Amino acid sequence: MKRLVVLAVSLCFAFASFAQTNTQPRKIEDKQIYKNEEKKDTTAKPIPPSVEKLKLAFELSRYGYENKNAVSLITAAQILNQNGFELDEIDAEKLLEDAKTFANGNEHLLAIIDMSDTGPVRGALGEEKYSFDMLSGFNTDTYKVKFKENKKAIVQVKGVGLTDLDLFIYDKNGNLITSDTSDSDNCECSWIPKWTGEFTIRVKNCGGFYNMYYMQTN
Repeated sequence: MKRLVVLAVSLCFAFASFAQTNTQPRKIEDKQIYKNEEKKDTTAKPIPPSVEKLKLAFELSRYGYENKNAVSLITAAQILNQNGFELDEIDAEKLLEDAKTFANGNEHLLAIIDMSDTGPVRGALGEEKYSFDMLSGFNTDTYKVKFKENKKAIVQVKGVGLTDLDLFIYDKNGNLITSDTSDSDNCECSWIPKWTGEFTIRVKNCGGFYNMYYMQTN
């Protein structure tokens, strides 16, 4: 009899344990939930530099036309020319032509536009180099350009008339080759390199206010 009582009690505990186990929600491992889910690449794809430059040219041209701003149109045209963009929607030649209208006779801006249209005979290796930049007061911009041996090298700088700009040319050894320190922001230096190599071009803003300028080599 005692054995039957013990067996009955054991069975009751067994059924109670089984019932308790089955009333609890079954825990599913995370790996089972996501095992069939495709892994998504959320890494941002870099935008090609050429696309960024083209976008900037569009934005500058739009701003230039909306505000009749010659400088914006000139900069947009230079971006197009430097990167070889030829599009029906935006044309460098048309931008420069309209920039002349918005310049309102400003001789400095007109000089920059003329430099953008045509340049002197090449002396730099490859294509002529040019840049349109803003230079803050009492600061200096530096460029590195390779020029050909025994070929006349020319560097021109045209500002917009806000401050005095000076131009300095150095060889690879840091020696000053030539300079233009006249009291204006229109500078030009020319020399005949004795060897083919890299030269340093420095544009210095001598005033306490920013100036925008166009720099071009032949």
